[in-house]
Amino acid sequence: MNKNKNIIAFYMQAAKLKNKIRTGWIEVDIKKERLESVAEHIYGCLILAIAIDSEYKLDLDMYKVLKMLTLHELEEILMGDLTIRSNVTSDEKIKKGKKCVHEVVKGLMDAKEIEALLDEFNARITKEALFCYHIDKIECDLQAKTYDLEGAFSYEKAKEDLEFFGDRRKEVEDKSKCASDVWIEYDKPKFSNDVIFESLINEVQKLK
Repeated sequence: MNKNKNIIAFYMQAAKLKNKIRTGWIEVDIKKERLESVAEHIYGCLILAIAIDSEYKLDLDMYKVLKMLTLHELEEILMGDLTIRSNVTSDEKIKKGKKCVHEVVKGLMDAKEIEALLDEFNARITKEALFCYHIDKIECDLQAKTYDLEGAFSYEKAKEDLEFFGDRRKEVEDKSKCASDVWIEYDKPKFSNDVIFESLINEVQKLK
């Protein structure tokens, strides 16, 4: 087994995320010459995790958190960035994602550990996995707010997502006053049992 070849092969695969643009921003036609890549989303998640831990001194295994966040989009190397518009169920996405992750990491000695870590992320049972799930969601909301404040996110384009919100469509539409509100209001219930993230998403929404 050539360890250096394994390292380089994995890097070359994972580095493709630098050039994969987040599908959601394409779907809502963000008016920017350059859109956020998946790798930049991952960086944003890591920065948020570090900042939240700094201010709240969380009782978490932060090494596990940062590793989980670094790896949580590996599946997108092969299957792409699926969104609410992709017509793929959560179970289907997880099943397909597991196969993709296996292909990407199979050359590494720690492949099984990485796969187990991402299974933990998807299960959202441990406190670290749930924290990472919340980070993943709120980072997207922060980026939506950023594009909104820059005048790059159209309210009308954002409202096109409403048809995918099921029985929450009217509630979200009634509470939304701008493009980023549509995504933030849809995500708010995901933070309902976490005081830190509840307060943080409300702070994000107030940004002007």
